[in-house]
Formats: sequence, structure tokens, C-alpha cells
Amino acid sequence: DMKQMNHSTRRAMLTAVAFATAFLAAPLAHAQAAKVLKMGSILSLTGPNASIGKEAVFGLEYAFKQLNAAGGVRIGNDTYTLQLVNIDDESKSERAVAAAERLISSERVPVVFTTPASTSTLAVLPILEKNKTLGMSFVASAPAVISPELTYSFRSTLTSTNNINPSVDFLVKEKGVKTIAFLGRNDDWGRTSGKAIVARAQSLGAKVVVEEYFDTGSTDFSALLTKVRAANPDAVMGAAFIEDGVSMIKQYREMRLKPVFLSPSTIWSSPTFLKAAGKNAEGVYVATGSTTSDTPAIRSFTQQFEKSVGRGPLPFETTAYDAVMVVLEVMKRAGSTDPTAVRDALRKVEYKGVLQDYKFAGTNQSEVVININEITHGKAVMKSSIITR
Repeated sequence: DMKQMNHSTRRAMLTAVAFATAFLAAPLAHAQAAKVLKMGSILSLTGPNASIGKEAVFGLEYAFKQLNAAGGVRIGNDTYTLQLVNIDDESKSERAVAAAERLISSERVPVVFTTPASTSTLAVLPILEKNKTLGMSFVASAPAVISPELTYSFRSTLTSTNNINPSVDFLVKEKGVKTIAFLGRNDDWGRTSGKAIVARAQSLGAKVVVEEYFDTGSTDFSALLTKVRAANPDAVMGAAFIEDGVSMIKQYREMRLKPVFLSPSTIWSSPTFLKAAGKNAEGVYVATGSTTSDTPAIRSFTQQFEKSVGRGPLPFETTAYDAVMVVLEVMKRAGSTDPTAVRDALRKVEYKGVLQDYKFAGTNQSEVVININEITHGKAVMKSSIITR
């Protein structure tokens, strides 16, 4: 009986120890599982900027999925699982502002990937600055996105003027153009582009003979194209996105206009735009960032992406992927997710991404690759390339 009691006591003690161990381990396991690094984004899923926003969200989510599958990200002494919190701004500035406030107050994210439209991004950035939250732009291209007073605002891709000057240079120096007509979106990007085109053309002895603006999402360009026909320029530059851009180039062809056509909108090189525009895009020149480059890094990423997703990556998917990787690399080097520490480290970073080398060199704007491409057989074929800031 004593033997049986000892056995029962021992068993009870072992059970108690096991229970206590499990009880103590549960919070520890929970603490380890709770290390989640949330990142915010304000990317349009509806409205005129939805085509870009959807690509960008997919690129961010793809990066997070790959990293989480590999065990997360080690920053300092902690390993994090990544979580994206995207809020659709519906392509409206007031919605973008509300989204920024929610991401900061409710979600407490250290970084926000900003909205495609420069106008909306510029409305959001003062809120990020006030709350010491890092803003990373990889679509919004207005030069003002990177301003001295916006110390937490960074951009990994081109400004609207980065590809304007090479575009005008190409038209004047390579194509012998003397007169240019410009049709641009009536937003910060379109107007900044127009101003830069006028200035660059004048500096090269050429002239902008038409400078007209249209509302985002416009589909009827007949009046503007009639003005272009009357001016009879050597070249036309059209700053439009997908929805308005497809209509613009379709009507350009229908009116049988002959001038060389160049778009400074990088989205015109995307499979989405090229499929929608069809034969109307043939022969059009497009000034892009590095998304049309052909390098071992891009080929390797494309192969990996195709294996995972079942199709090739779209331009803003790869751009978004690189933007995430730049921010995370800086967090690793800083050993912290604190936005101020990340900001200070980001200015010093040099990072070899998929699309290009990212180098901020003490500024908030990375160096960028600019390609001039010609649409040939439904694809953007690079004609020339430079590196600029």
C-alpha cells in the first residue's frame, strides 16, 4: 500500500510539475509569438489610382509572405513576424489623411508606405512628421515629397523630374525635336512635370507649344488633341496613368496624329497598361525607373516570383518589394524599429535591391536608374539608361 501511495504521490507531483512548466511556458511561447512588426500602407484599391495601388499592395504582401515563411526578420535581439495594415484611400486626399491618423493612433506602425498620388501623399506627410513616423514613398513622384522640413519622409524611386530631363533630352538630342506639346494630369505630378518639361526644353533650345491639363480619370481627349493637331508639334508628351492613358493614346491614334509620342508615366511600361492599350501603344516611348532593366538580380527575382505566384511580377510589385527590403535592411542595421533610429540609418544606407542599388548618401532621396524605352511588340524595350538623383 505504501508502495502504491508513493507511486501515486510521485505521479501527482510529476503532473503538478508538468502543469507548472506548461503554465510558465505558455506566457513565454505567447510572448515569442506576439513579436509582430506591423507596417502601414495607404495604397489605393479603388478610384483612379487603384491599378497602381493594387500592384503595390500585392508586392508588399509578397515580400512579407516570403520573409515570414523563412522564419521572420531578426532586428536587434528580437525576431518578428511581419504584418501589413493597408488602408484604401479610395484615391482621395481626405481619406488618405484619415488613414494616416488611424495607422499612427490605432495600429501604432513605425513606418507607412505612402499613397500613389503625390497630392494625397503631401497631405499625409505632415501628420507622419508630427508623430515621428517614417514615410516611405515608392510611387508619389512630386519633388516636394522630399522637402527639408519633412525629415521622416523618404523616397526609394524616381521623382517626376528625374525622368523628365532624360525624356526631353532624348527627344531633342536623339529625335531632333524642336517643338513639344504636353498633356498632363491636373494634379501635383502632372503640373510639376509640365513645369519641368518647359524649363528643360528651353534650356536645350526647344519650345513647349501646348501645355494643357485634364482631370484624373478623363476619357475624352478630343478637344485637347485638336489643340495639339493645330499646333503641329514635333513631339507629344502625355503624363497619364492607366485609365486616362489608354483613352489618350487610343484617341491619338484615331485622330491619326503623327508626332513622336513619349510618356513620362512609368505605368505605361506595365503589362496591365500595354494589354489595355494594345496596338495603340506600339512605337510610343516611355521613361521609367529601373523596372525595365534586364539584370541577373531581376531575372532571379522574376523566376522566384513566377514559381510562387504563377506569373511574372508587375512593375509596382517589384518596386514595393524593394521598398520593404530597404526599410527592413535599415532596421536590421539600426538594431531597432524606432522610426528616428531608422530615419538616421536610412540616410547612410547602401543596399543592393532587385531593381537597383539604393543609395541615399546623406539625403532622403535614393539614387535612381532612369530608362528610356520603346514599346515594341507589346513590350518595353530599353533604348538608353542613366543613374541620377
